[in-house]
Amino acid sequence: MTVKTTNNLGVLLRSYEALHNWRALAMLAGSFLLAGLAMMGGAAATASSGSYAVSMLMGLVGAIIAIIGINASGLMLVDQAYDQPVRGFGAAFLGGLQAALHAIAALILLGVGFAMVFVAAYLLSLLGRIPGIGGVFGFLLAGPSVVIVALAYAVLVLATPLMVAAIWHGEGLISSLSRAADIVIKKPLEVLMHFLVLGLVVFPAAVFIFGLVFGASTEIARMYAAVGLGGFAPAEGSGLMQLLLAQMSSYGFGGAGISVGLVTFLAWSVVSLIYLLGLIFVYRAVNEGVGSEAAELVGQRLSQFKQKLDGYKPGADFTPPERAQEPAEPSQAAWTPTGGEPEGHPWGPSEAEQDATAGAPPVASEPAPGPASPAGVDTRPCPACGVTVAADDAFCRRCGQPLHTP
Repeated sequence: MTVKTTNNLGVLLRSYEALHNWRALAMLAGSFLLAGLAMMGGAAATASSGSYAVSMLMGLVGAIIAIIGINASGLMLVDQAYDQPVRGFGAAFLGGLQAALHAIAALILLGVGFAMVFVAAYLLSLLGRIPGIGGVFGFLLAGPSVVIVALAYAVLVLATPLMVAAIWHGEGLISSLSRAADIVIKKPLEVLMHFLVLGLVVFPAAVFIFGLVFGASTEIARMYAAVGLGGFAPAEGSGLMQLLLAQMSSYGFGGAGISVGLVTFLAWSVVSLIYLLGLIFVYRAVNEGVGSEAAELVGQRLSQFKQKLDGYKPGADFTPPERAQEPAEPSQAAWTPTGGEPEGHPWGPSEAEQDATAGAPPVASEPAPGPASPAGVDTRPCPACGVTVAADDAFCRRCGQPLHTP
C-alpha cells in the first residue's frame, strides 16, 4: 500500500464533516421527511380503503422526492469537499433535479447492459447442449462466462455509486457511466477497499444513531399506545409499510406512529449525509490517473455522426438551382476604366475628367464578349471608356455611352 493510497483512505475519516454543512443536512432531511410523509400517507390510505394502487403511487412520489434530495445535497457536499462556497437551496434543487434525471437514465442503461450480459451468457450456454460437441463448447466458454458475469456484478454493485458521484462532478450521462465502469474494471480491488473502509467509518455512526432512536421510539410508542391510540392492527397479508407503522406505534395506527416514523427518516438522513461525503472522497481518490477511453470513443462516434448529419443539410453557401442559372449582374467596376466610378456620375466620368484625359491615349481594356468586327468595318474609340466600337453603333456596348449626338 503506497503513501498516496494511505492518505486517500485516511481522508475518509473526514466524512463526519458532512454534519457541519447545515445546508446539505437541511436539504437531505427535508426531502427525507417529505418522502416519509408521502409513504406513510399512502400506507394509511391503503389501510383504510384496501387499495394498494394509492400506496404504490405515493411510494413512487416519495422515492422521487428522496432521489432529488440526495442529488441536491450531493452537489452541496461536492462544494464542501473541494473547499468551494456551498451553493444555495434554489441552485442545489435545480441541479439536483437535473442530476436525478441523469442518474435514473444511467441506472436504466446500467440495468440494460447487465441484462444483455446475462442474455449473452445464456445464449453461449446453449452451445454446450449440442450433442457430441457440447462438452467442448462448455469447456471453452463456461470459465470466461464466469469471469464476465463476475465483472458485471462488480460493475453493478461498485460502479453505481461511483456513477452518481461522477454526475455530481459534472459528467454527462454516457461519460459518467463509462468512467465508473472504467474505474471498476481497472481498479476493482482498490475500489472495494475504499468502500469497505467507508463502510467501517459509517457503520459505528449508524449503529449509534439507530440504536438511540429505536430504544427511545419503543418507550415512547408504549406510552402513547397505553392511552388508547389504537385503530389499526396488522392482519395477515399486510404490507411492509403497514407492519412498520404498526410496530412503531405499538400496534396502534395514529399520530404517534407517524411522528416516530418521521424521526426514523430523519435519522436515515443523518447517516446518509455522512455516507454521501465519504462517497465523494472515494470517487476523488479512485478517479486519479484513470482516463475514460470509452467516453472518448463514444464522443468521437457521436461527433462523426453529427458531422454526417450536417453534411446532408444545406449550408449557408447553398444556392438553389433556379438562382444558380440566373446570369450574374455586371458590377460597375467591370465597365469603368479605373475599376470604380465617382458618386454622382452613373454613366461615366464627368466633363472635366473627359477634358483631362482627352490628350492621353485610351486605356487598354479587354473587349466585351461578342462577335468580332469584320475587317472592313470602320471603327472608332468610345469617348467614355475607350473601347473600340463600330462607326455605325449608336451606343457603346460596354458602358452605354451615346455615340451619336443630335
